[in-house]
Amino acid sequence: MIRSFKLSEGTGKCIIEAIVVNCGNDLSVTIGGGEKYHIGAVSVAVPRFEYKDGEKRTASTSVICVQGHREDELAYKTAKKLATALDCTVTVSIGAHIDNIKQNEFHEMIDNVNILLDRIIEDVKKNR
Repeated sequence: MIRSFKLSEGTGKCIIEAIVVNCGNDLSVTIGGGEKYHIGAVSVAVPRFEYKDGEKRTASTSVICVQGHREDELAYKTAKKLATALDCTVTVSIGAHIDNIKQNEFHEMIDNVNILLDRIIEDVKKNR
C-alpha cells in the first residue's frame, strides 16, 4: 500500500513544502519552496551501522546536483538524516529559490527545512 502525505513549514516566500510517499518501508520525499520550486538536487541514502561504533546509525548517501544549482549539500543532509532516523532507504528531491535572497531569508528557509524533517520523522514513526 502506498501512503502519502504533505507538510509545509513557514509562510510567504520562505515557505518549504514536502510531499512524502511511503514506498513499502522506504521513503520518497519531494521538497520545494521559495518563489520558484524546481529540482535542484536529488539524493539517495541507505542506512547502515557506523563502522567506528556498531551501535551508532548513519547512512551511505549519494547526490546528483543539477548544473548551476546549489541544493546538493541540503539534499545530502536531508536524505542522510531521514534514512538514519527511520532506518530505511530514502530518496530526496529538493529545489527552493528566492531571487536576490537575503541572509536572514536563507537561514529561515534552512530552519524551515529542519523543522519539516523533524515533522516527517515524527509522522512516519507514528504511522508505521
